[in-house]
Amino acid sequence: MEAMDWLVESVEREQASASWLTVERLAYIGIGLLAVGLRFFQLGLRPLDAGEATQALAALRFVRGAIDVAPPGTVPALFTGNALGFTLFGASDFSVRWLPALAGLALVLLPYGLRHRLGRGGALAASLLLAFSPSAVYSSRTLDSAILVAVCGLALVVGLVGYLDTRARGYLYLAGAALGLGLAAGTGIYHLLLALALFGVVLYAGERWLGRQIGWAAVVEAYRAARSAEDVAEDEGLGGSLLVRAAVLAAAAFGLVATTFVLHPAGIGLAADLLGAWAQGFLPEAGGQPAVYPVLLLLRYETLILFLGLVEIGWWAARRRASRTSRTRFPFEAFLLFWAALALLLIVVAGHRPPGNILLVVVPLALLAGRAVERLWSWISQRVVWAEAGLAAAVAVGLAVFLYLQLAAYSQASAAATVSVVGMTLQSTATYLLLGLVALLLAIGLAALAWIWRGPRLVVAAGSLAVVVILGLFAFKAMWGLNFAHAADPRELMVLQTTAPEVRLIVDQLEELSRNRDGDAHTLPVTVDTSTGPVVEWYLRGFEDQVAVEGLSAPPDTMAAITLAMADPPIGESFRGQGFPLNKRWLPWGLWGQDLVRWLLFTEASQPIVDHEVVLWVRSGDG
Repeated sequence: MEAMDWLVESVEREQASASWLTVERLAYIGIGLLAVGLRFFQLGLRPLDAGEATQALAALRFVRGAIDVAPPGTVPALFTGNALGFTLFGASDFSVRWLPALAGLALVLLPYGLRHRLGRGGALAASLLLAFSPSAVYSSRTLDSAILVAVCGLALVVGLVGYLDTRARGYLYLAGAALGLGLAAGTGIYHLLLALALFGVVLYAGERWLGRQIGWAAVVEAYRAARSAEDVAEDEGLGGSLLVRAAVLAAAAFGLVATTFVLHPAGIGLAADLLGAWAQGFLPEAGGQPAVYPVLLLLRYETLILFLGLVEIGWWAARRRASRTSRTRFPFEAFLLFWAALALLLIVVAGHRPPGNILLVVVPLALLAGRAVERLWSWISQRVVWAEAGLAAAVAVGLAVFLYLQLAAYSQASAAATVSVVGMTLQSTATYLLLGLVALLLAIGLAALAWIWRGPRLVVAAGSLAVVVILGLFAFKAMWGLNFAHAADPRELMVLQTTAPEVRLIVDQLEELSRNRDGDAHTLPVTVDTSTGPVVEWYLRGFEDQVAVEGLSAPPDTMAAITLAMADPPIGESFRGQGFPLNKRWLPWGLWGQDLVRWLLFTEASQPIVDHEVVLWVRSGDG
């Protein structure tokens, strides 16, 4: 009998497990594993830039006991993550970025909580788009607050919308925790908070002054429900309304993260400074990027998400125009559009335009794009034969590949080279452009034939599939180039200025000198000019016997020294030096013709400019 009971219990457990592990959840697991690979693989490939090194050094000094208070400008959430990472894993280029990489994974999985709005397929598509998004992957592999703000912002939206729709208190707890973490994560969270506040004003104005129900009633009802809900189990140990408990959770999350689990109380002040830094970011910045820079980032890296997002916006606008009846449900698509548009506007008008802020536009567009994928799939399935649409799309993709090859050949061809075509001598560049034009004309002809054969629906279906495939291939190429193939190349538009990989060679040479001298890699005394900056200090963190000087004015007493390159260094004749590039920068402005096409297709252009160079000096006879 006991054996029979055990068998029944085993079958029940297997059935429960099978009911949980659906195909949909398996798909999310697969996307999550893909996101883990793209975010953690070779996470330390690119050297830390000055901003990353500054944040990392603050936590490293705190962990080592060198400081009790982090310097101004430290982001509390990054500080806490680094302090935890250094304590558990030690200090390295990999461990310093573990928190952004983990946040990037959370960003990919969060659309699961919006399935009731995006649809199951739409939420899955949004997760896949975020998993491959070049800017999302890049921000996840950078010690920067942008990805933390993006994941906290999306979690806040998921929690608020989920509670508005379901009244499930877990959603409101999620929103409270996300708000608390976001206020310690970076200045960008105030972009989203402003969008939420202004959208609420729009909903209120629509009902109060226009007399139309466009969603304000849903907000009011949810607020009243949260204020009056007191159904807490006694074992939770909390009283008061649901809104109060969510606020307590937000305060707890903020306090723990901002104070590094109460070990760094000054973090509260650093978190408060983020609001002032956000406001200051709208002031003009000398040497900053032009206002068009965020738009170019979208066009360069996020064309697929942008295209699908615009398709969904058009779809939504058409439905709204066809039906002008009042709605009491919260207008989620309208909010996503408002969020993306306002975020882009704020980034454009700001004086300080860090590339990571583009995520505040990419995230809502990715949600809209996911919804567009589900709509497109449903529309094609109902109105077009998939085999016909797939065949036409495959031919269109083939023509696009041919066009790409012609543009690639055009970008690499010599302006003086000629070819003979049907007895005519033409410049090779003109020939490739003509062949590309032929591909475009053939594509137009294909669309006309499909229209005649099956009508406009086949043209729309096949064209949409072809565009999605083509832009998807370009998005993957852009993602791989930005994060792996050209990880430290300032010719990537999202990078533009970076730490030269050669900075690691300084450490290699110092470690070799130290082994030759003492048999240990990190006992060599080194004099370091502080003007070399935080990057050099970070990479020399293993050398404990350092002498820091503010401007080298006399030959050092140590066997090695590191300074910025200068015309007449006061180093003395007993030292010999070797220069290493420290920072490189590059700007795309002014590219045209072949140069522009070559850069767009292959990220090839003139060599980056070396901004700063450091010199490793070694006393003669010791190297």
